[in-house]
Order: sequence, then C-alpha cells, then structure tokens
Amino acid sequence: MTPVITLNASDAVSARKALDALTLSPKQRFWLLKDLGRWEIRQTKSRLRRQKDTEGRPFEKRKRGDDPVLSSFADGMEPYVEDRLRLNLTWKSKGKARKAAANQLGHIEQHTAAGHVKTMNKRFGEPDYQAPATDNQAVALRRLGYKMRRKGGGYNRLSKRNIAKRMTLGQAGLIIRMMRTGSRKGKQNWTIENPQRQFLGTDKERVRNRLLQNIEKARRR
Repeated sequence: MTPVITLNASDAVSARKALDALTLSPKQRFWLLKDLGRWEIRQTKSRLRRQKDTEGRPFEKRKRGDDPVLSSFADGMEPYVEDRLRLNLTWKSKGKARKAAANQLGHIEQHTAAGHVKTMNKRFGEPDYQAPATDNQAVALRRLGYKMRRKGGGYNRLSKRNIAKRMTLGQAGLIIRMMRTGSRKGKQNWTIENPQRQFLGTDKERVRNRLLQNIEKARRR
C-alpha cells in the first residue's frame, strides 16, 4: 500500500472560497496545489526532525539504539498534481512509499530465511562462499569470543587478518550463526512489527489556512 495525501481544490475551505478556487485557471490551480504539496513536505520534514507525530506526540523509539526513527523518509517526497484538481503526495521510490505506509499505519511483517536470502541475492548478487572471510565477519567473531584450538593445547584468539586467512566467507558465516543461535540453520522464520508512527498529514485547519492564503496569490500569477 502506498501512502498518498490526497486533497481536492475544494477540501477544507468554505463554500465561497472553494468556488473561488475552482474559478482559477488550470495553471493557477496547478500552482496552488503544487505549492500546498511543497508546504506539506516541509511540515513532514519538520515532524521527522523533531521526532513527533501529527498530534505532537514523540515517536515510539527503536527497540535497540538511540538513533532517530523514520529519518530516511525525509528524502524523495514529491507532490503530484492530477487533472489540476487533486494533489497526491508520495515518494518517487515505490519501495520507500511502501515502507512509509507500514510505519504510518502500523504493520506486522512475516519473514522466512529462504525469502530473505532470495531478496539479498537479488539486491547484491549471490555471495562467493569460497572467498575469504570479510572484515565484518572477523569483527563479529572476535566480539563473540571465537577462539581456535592450539596444537599444544589451549586456545588462541585470532586477529582479523588470521580469520580472513584461515576461513572462507561460508565457514565464518556458519560459525557466527551457530554461536549466535546454537543452530546450524538459525532462525527459519521471524516477525517484524512496525509500530504506528503517523508522520504524514498536517492538521486540517492549518491546511485550510494555507489554501485561503494562497488563493489570492494564485489569482495574481
């Protein structure tokens, strides 16, 4: 589902002013709605910076970490005017628009390991499991406390360089999975819950005031 803010030229204004808006030329109506769309984008970006929803309440925080939420949605928004009578406000990227909808409305996603692998392979290409272990894998193994048995007894904690030299990408990935989950296969399915964070849609009274303010400006264009 793609989140779209739709506003007709007669929305949120008095009957008299609605008639005034509809008597504007097509070019003037286009400017009126386009300007309203740009204004709405500024309001949305302000809410994202302040981490507040449309009611002024703080966004629910991340489960892990203190980084701001939804900040990536500040980029890529675009106002589209249809038939010079309707404003659609959404994202250029359909993928980002779908993610925005999940946060705006709240959504529970079901994922499988096979589906995740397929998505990652499509996005980044199938990995070469015989290639040397990556730096990120070496860091993960060291943080997990991985050690290798010495010939004379005891264990050695390997450096990042030694891990890359001794292990392939596939071997390192398997060890990381087993140390984290206790299983060779790891999780086969999981749920991601997106809490509702309503960041789209300015108060109707403010939208009405913006329209009224710009009707006269549009007449002079």
